[in-house]
Amino acid sequence: MLPYYTAESSPATGMFNTSMGKLQQQLYKGEYTIFKYAPMFESDFIQVSKRGEVIDVHNRARMVTVGIVRTSPHLILPDVMLLARPAAISDDYNKYGPATQERVSKPAQTLELTRLLPLKFVKISIHNSTKQQLHLKVATGRSFYLQLCPPSDTRDLFVHWENLIYILRPPVGAYGGARGHSSWGHTGHNWV
Repeated sequence: MLPYYTAESSPATGMFNTSMGKLQQQLYKGEYTIFKYAPMFESDFIQVSKRGEVIDVHNRARMVTVGIVRTSPHLILPDVMLLARPAAISDDYNKYGPATQERVSKPAQTLELTRLLPLKFVKISIHNSTKQQLHLKVATGRSFYLQLCPPSDTRDLFVHWENLIYILRPPVGAYGGARGHSSWGHTGHNWV
């Protein structure tokens, strides 16, 4: 849990009052001070195509950690999306490899922050609920598809993502506005 900055008044309170994930733990170390105490809801995903097929580069799935953050205690809703990927393993480990573990121990997996996107420029929607896939569309027109990585209890976790999406982008007409509409283009691209 975070030391003092909590999401008490947010409609997404339950999602943000969870134990710190890998990304939040790393940001807590202070590299990006604005995020040190900010409540975050995060999960690991695999990048997939629009058809739901895993996008692989060099026979590896593209992993991405998505964090939804509220950067100020004065905000009711989260305002930033953070995207991170596993950082490359150091050259020392690659050079000596697992066969000589006595020389160099395997480093702890760290994340590399690759994107910081204001949520007002991102539309998050459910692409396929059964496969636990999200569709992210940014203001430039680029679309990305992500599938939740399977921790032990993914159904409950995906329900939190569905609730968060509803809070961030209520259905058209829910509040008498057209907030759910978008005129952005529709293309699929690699993101991370």
